[in-house]
Amino acid sequence: MANRVPSLIAPHRCSYNERLRLLERRRYFNIHELCQVVARSVGHSSDEITSFTKVAEGGSYRVFEATFQDGLKVMVRLPYPSTLPHKYGIASEVATMEFLRLHGVPIPRVFSWDSSTSNQVGSEYIIMEKVPGVELEDTWYSMTLRERMDVVEKIVDIEKILFAIRFPASGSLYYKDSLDSNITTANMSPDISQKGTDKFCIGPSSELLWWYQMRDELDINRGPWKHSEDLLKAVGQRELTWLRKFGERRFPREPLYREFYDRQKVDPQVQIGSLLDYLKVAPHIVPDREELNQPTIRHPDLSPSNIFVNRSGEITGVIDWQRSAILPIFLQAKIPKHFQNYGDDDSENFRPPTLPDNFDSLTENEKEMEAELYRRRQLHYFYLGFTNRNNKPHFHAMGTYDLIVRNRLYDTASRPWEGDNTSLKAELVHASAYWSDIANSATKGAGFPAKYSEAEATDCLDIDTKQKNADAQMQKLRDFIGVNIDGWVPNESYNEAKEKEQYIKHEMLDAAETDDERRELDEHWPFQDHEELD
Repeated sequence: MANRVPSLIAPHRCSYNERLRLLERRRYFNIHELCQVVARSVGHSSDEITSFTKVAEGGSYRVFEATFQDGLKVMVRLPYPSTLPHKYGIASEVATMEFLRLHGVPIPRVFSWDSSTSNQVGSEYIIMEKVPGVELEDTWYSMTLRERMDVVEKIVDIEKILFAIRFPASGSLYYKDSLDSNITTANMSPDISQKGTDKFCIGPSSELLWWYQMRDELDINRGPWKHSEDLLKAVGQRELTWLRKFGERRFPREPLYREFYDRQKVDPQVQIGSLLDYLKVAPHIVPDREELNQPTIRHPDLSPSNIFVNRSGEITGVIDWQRSAILPIFLQAKIPKHFQNYGDDDSENFRPPTLPDNFDSLTENEKEMEAELYRRRQLHYFYLGFTNRNNKPHFHAMGTYDLIVRNRLYDTASRPWEGDNTSLKAELVHASAYWSDIANSATKGAGFPAKYSEAEATDCLDIDTKQKNADAQMQKLRDFIGVNIDGWVPNESYNEAKEKEQYIKHEMLDAAETDDERRELDEHWPFQDHEELD
């Protein structure tokens, strides 16, 4: 086995700009030294390793499994060079895992870690125990209704543990000795440190958007934040600072948006104006109720592929805690993406899910579609029902309607600017319409801090609707082709995805009414190699 080997992506292909994606993930490391570190971390010799195999390519990590002569299996995770934030990412993830383990959350134990590339391995790494059981994603379809209910309740019970922890500030978790002395931190409250967690602190947020696209170069407030208002303002100030330093006229990243801006380059000064308006509004949308401002931690991607269960249906481990953030509960309260079924009338009105009466007479294809809808409704219904019963703080926060408007405003203000001058302004216009509901008591009687004429607001909302429709069209295309938003597709589905993509392109070219439309569609087709502005 060579000492230094390149580790490349294998189980997935990218439908466009694949060369760039592979370069971002190419990692050279010293596999001999890594095996030495792995063995030492569990009190073994590297000579006892019988196999060292790559088992997964995640969104942020390449995952290996080391097997020893005595049958012990150890997981090794190496981040890609493109995985952000450097240093803070791993330091925060391992601290989060250990802190939550101490509170009873089923998380694999970390044996060793290093958040620097200046080591003998030549890479950051995390070495941890292998979680027994299988991914929930692999067993969900074979479960009975009762088994599905039980596992969703167990997931909610894990979240109940998270929501019960009282943090003194928002930010991300770290070991105290992992941060430089000049980094601002917040110490744990006494009631937390009594649980043996006084070696932890809250430091800068490890969420991606605080470090993305040269934001790591900015002199900004990345936390911790003791007050919700400070966090809301910091997000807007971050994007404002980035635009003033790096913002240039550009075309929107989403090709379908271009017609909404007369196919002209977009001026960042418009977005700067919207961010200044957001900063006027932000201090006034902090909820009055103290419990809605309680800093709370959640799993950043609670998907079935990150939850392991055994044959008895017990949850044996929850993995992938990278970029976990502590945020005020009013920003955290929502059904996880993989458990929600918004847009469906039955789910949104909390109706018990049922299969249609004529299910047995449907075609196989229709049965498959109805069964999938039934599954999504079950997840939504069970999650909401058990949260209502077992995790009241989360349920009550989700049921506060005005938080939805505040949440959308915060989320939109925090998005990197990619030539979209409409979305943030549209959320501000929406907020102005609900001002009496979302403004805190001190400013409820005052007018909305930003002013928009009726014509300006109408034009903005019209473009926003068109952009949302364009987003929906693009998602339908991705779903049909079988690629995610970044263009990744499973290796075994690559050829089929390319055939579908070419079929759709030819259909759209045939449907175009003019040569100019065909030329523009061909030039800006989103599923082909193209220059990346971001």
